[in-house]
Amino acid sequence: MNISINGTGKIPSKKNQMMICGRRLVKHRDVRQFEIDLRAAAAQVMTLAGLQTTDKPVELHLDVTFGDRRRRDVQNCFGSVCDALNDTVYLDDSQIQNISASKQYKKGEWCYTIIVKIK
Repeated sequence: MNISINGTGKIPSKKNQMMICGRRLVKHRDVRQFEIDLRAAAAQVMTLAGLQTTDKPVELHLDVTFGDRRRRDVQNCFGSVCDALNDTVYLDDSQIQNISASKQYKKGEWCYTIIVKIK
């Protein structure tokens, strides 16, 4: 079973986005908001497909379109995506057995597609 989640906007990188608040390390506001929005979109897709959170192994593919030609590392997008799908698509991101990604550039267009294959 495959599910596909489409989104627009930038995927914030968790790299260099953590902040110290008191004695705790917390995620930056942009990362937290992205995870909330992605979790809601994933929950909607899961509900429409009649699926519940799985405890089975999964594969994850991320297809990202960057809106400018700045040099970007696509692997930095995975942290936010994997965390956001915890307890929505899968119980824990340790269930991910294979990850893959592709990126492209299209001036002014920021979007992504996440495909999760449940084994």
